Amino acid sequence: MSKITKLVILMILLHHCVIEVRAETVSRKNSTETIDVKIVPHQKNALFDQTHPVKYDVSVSNHYHSIQEGKISIQVKYPAGEILTNIETDFKIKAGQSKNIEYEIPVKEPGLYDLYFQINVTDYDDTIRNVFGYKAFEINTAVHKPADFDDFWKKAIDELNKVDPAYSIKLDEDQSTISHNVYLVQMQSLDAVPIQGWLSVPKVGGKYPILVGLPGYNVTLKPLYGDDFVIFQLNIRKTKAAGDPILSKEYDFTLYNIDKPDHYIYRGAYMDCIRAIDFLYAYKDMELNLDVSRIAVSGGSQGGALALVTAALDRRVKACITDNPIYCDMHHLINIAERRNPVVWPVNKYKDYLKQSPGLSMKSIMTTMDYYDPQNFTPMIKCPVLLGLGLLDMMAPPSTIFAAYNKLSDATKQTCETYSFSHLAHEVTMRHRNFQSQWLLEKLAHPIK
Repeated sequence: MSKITKLVILMILLHHCVIEVRAETVSRKNSTETIDVKIVPHQKNALFDQTHPVKYDVSVSNHYHSIQEGKISIQVKYPAGEILTNIETDFKIKAGQSKNIEYEIPVKEPGLYDLYFQINVTDYDDTIRNVFGYKAFEINTAVHKPADFDDFWKKAIDELNKVDPAYSIKLDEDQSTISHNVYLVQMQSLDAVPIQGWLSVPKVGGKYPILVGLPGYNVTLKPLYGDDFVIFQLNIRKTKAAGDPILSKEYDFTLYNIDKPDHYIYRGAYMDCIRAIDFLYAYKDMELNLDVSRIAVSGGSQGGALALVTAALDRRVKACITDNPIYCDMHHLINIAERRNPVVWPVNKYKDYLKQSPGLSMKSIMTTMDYYDPQNFTPMIKCPVLLGLGLLDMMAPPSTIFAAYNKLSDATKQTCETYSFSHLAHEVTMRHRNFQSQWLLEKLAHPIK
């Protein structure tokens, strides 16, 4: 097995997160009679601009044994939900026939747009959702950054630095292999909350760059093994701290103390990630082959948000890989959620929580989330970022992710790359996993001069 292949496998496991069911861009196709619809954007990544007009090819194949007739339509909605375009035409197709249609959609404003293709013929009805971007890298949403944002996080880091880390590292012989030593790492983070992780170190001597894996929502990471990297899989704190009672209404990680910015669960979770970097520096001179001048953070979904925040707060991080990061541009996310039926996570959790919490409002929740929104951190990032996202994602809508990404400084953007996937939801492709592996190798393991 090649080094790149092994790294691809570990990247897949590393980015394990809550997966949303993939929305289909190709309609249902049975082994018997059916209609087959394929929708293909002229730009493979479904990102268009003034030099690449929004164009789609639609092919319809009739696998029924009879003529199918009725109507087809294509509807495009603005990011706020209003209809931009609604083209409806009569449609007739003979048995065994295929028809191809090209649509060009006039768009002027930067944004991510929902495209719905509907077919309603004699024996078949279907609606297929696509999403495309127009001038996506010009999306510039309002910033809701508290005036004391920098002081808020400086205070958190100062508090973290006063906590005795009580590092413990122990060889796990059962999980070690002929090529790697695996260590259970335990330590104390903010508020003296215990956290742990798995450090996998190649036995072949020499200094190795370090890949810090950050977990998806409700995911527990396990050891991973890389030929060219030391891998540190961090598991952040659980909802319940030792001796901390949990009210019955606080049943979900994303809700824990959400009405208290100074005590919200992610204040500690973000500091857990900083403590992981602290650990690596504390043990850099031990016989663990750690090259702390080459540290990367990586994760998907919640892990993607953690990666962005860690790269922003800690200059010791030299590269960041993030897929479908959640919690970006939260005010816009709330607006998007209001147009969805049913309302998707995490906004559905917020709504349930508010029903149980008299006197609390969505404004109160947003007051807290303004301190934790990744888009308020991205201007602070100085290292290269590799972003992957699925345009059909409902939990981390692409417009919110682009809003956060676009707030990187111009200098940082010159070192960054983004890849979008028009046919995927809360995931990325295997091909992108391959690219992530190569990107990481070139950035840290074998830098290109």
